[in-house]
Amino acid sequence: MSGDNHRTQSALEQKDDIIQRVLHEEDLYKILGASRSATPAELRRCYLERSKICHPDKPPFHESSTSAFQRLGFAFEILKSPSARRTYDRASKPSSTQLPDKTTFLGGEYTFRSAVEAILHEFMTGDFVIVRRWLESLHSQYPNLVSEEVVINVERSFIRIRELVLTTRTYALLIYIELGRIHRVQKQLMGLGYLDVLGRARLTIHLVRVTLAVPMRVDRALKQREEKAWRAKVAGLQARGITPTETMGRAGILNERVSKVLEFIVGTAGKDEGADEAWSTSMGKPS
Repeated sequence: MSGDNHRTQSALEQKDDIIQRVLHEEDLYKILGASRSATPAELRRCYLERSKICHPDKPPFHESSTSAFQRLGFAFEILKSPSARRTYDRASKPSSTQLPDKTTFLGGEYTFRSAVEAILHEFMTGDFVIVRRWLESLHSQYPNLVSEEVVINVERSFIRIRELVLTTRTYALLIYIELGRIHRVQKQLMGLGYLDVLGRARLTIHLVRVTLAVPMRVDRALKQREEKAWRAKVAGLQARGITPTETMGRAGILNERVSKVLEFIVGTAGKDEGADEAWSTSMGKPS
């Protein structure tokens, strides 16, 4: 029995040691326990080794295992993408006044936003073509519902989202959550056999819906933030005995018609309790 207790204690100490390193490191490579010159295969091996130790479902229990596991996943997602890795490497390269171990990621605004923007750019120039084709197909079948205006506005909304990612850290964090939702569906799609036509068609439609949920969420968040700011401004004027003469300006990245069409297309695929909670919490904080 004492031997079992000793092994359990040793495993817990090892898990705690890795978790503390993952949670307190700012450099992505150090989070994974990899060198900056690591090959893609070496990065993957480091990620798998640490994720097995930090996995929340693997005993012994550790209260910070979920946070460490998510942080590992985030670091690996950035570094496994060639373009995102290049962006990160450029942005996090130590300056002549920095010590080599003082590169930053989560504490470095430009680095963080640039890395997420690189992933978003890679998606828009790659898999986003599926979304574009699907919308164009709907446009040809239902021109009154999915007009050319809708197709153009969806593409423009993602361009606007890229701008938000580069200027506001809050949106960079939230867009990463959304890209994670898209990535999970992509993995499911890639896991299907080539001959599973029905399954691939079903998941392709789900991928489009999950993707279209992104501009919906951003649009909703921008409008809610603008409305909150407007109400505060009106309350301030009224408190000074001044009657507001202006009306609230247009907010968001989608007009009302496009927003309603997307809500119809996305349906229940736009609901995700975890993502919704993240948006709600983050939008209540200053960016």
